[in-house]
Amino acid sequence: MAKFIKAVLVSILTIAILAWFFPNISYASSVTLIAAGLVLTLLDKLLRPILKILFLPINIVTLGFFSLVINVFILYLATYFVPGFVINNVVIFGLHLNQFFSLLLASALIGFVQGAFALIL
Repeated sequence: MAKFIKAVLVSILTIAILAWFFPNISYASSVTLIAAGLVLTLLDKLLRPILKILFLPINIVTLGFFSLVINVFILYLATYFVPGFVINNVVIFGLHLNQFFSLLLASALIGFVQGAFALIL
C-alpha cells in the first residue's frame, strides 16, 4: 500500500511540475490534480500489464516501439476519465503537432520526470 501511495504522490508531483513548465499540460484545480495522479497511477498499475501481454507479438515485431503507443493510450485514458486534466496540441519550432504526438511528448516527459523522482526517492 505504501508503494501505491508513493506512486500516486510521484504522479501528482510530476503532473504539477510539467503543468508549471509547459502551457499545453493543465489541470483545473487541486482536486483535478489529485484525481489525475490517482487515475494515471491506477491505469499504469492495472491496465499497462494487461496491454503489454495482449500486444506482446506486436511489441516484439516492432522491437518495443509499440510500448510508446501503449503509453500514449494510457495518458489519453487519463485525460478522458479526469475532466479538467487537459493536454493540448503542442507547437515546436513552428511545427504544429497533432493530439497523438502531443500525448507522446507529454508521455515522454512524464516518464523522464518520474524516472528522476525514482532516482531521488
